[in-house]
Amino acid sequence: RCLSRKTLYRRLPCLSWLRSYNTECLLGDLIAGFTVGLMLIPQALAYGLVAGLTPSFGLYSAFIPCFVYFLLGSTNELSIGPTAIMSLMTYQYSGQGGADYAVLLTFMAGIIELVAGIIN
Repeated sequence: RCLSRKTLYRRLPCLSWLRSYNTECLLGDLIAGFTVGLMLIPQALAYGLVAGLTPSFGLYSAFIPCFVYFLLGSTNELSIGPTAIMSLMTYQYSGQGGADYAVLLTFMAGIIELVAGIIN
């Protein structure tokens, strides 16, 4: 039951739309991805600095969620990635410990979201 086709399609929404994906959509998605990537890089670098971390952490927080959301996301109207509020709150809670505290904060937030998703 856990590995049924219905459950798999519900847990990985990309499987349902990948079958109907074509090269016409690919060109538009490549242009959109390139445009968003060009805008996201300087913004992510700045948010990494606002959080009191190196700019590379800003890049991680900008691009890794995009790849995860490709697999698990169910809507295309959602904005994911770093925000000014998230950067300021990260700095407030992990400013003294640096990158180690920021990684711990991110890990704990992920665990809480995972548990909330499991218990629905």
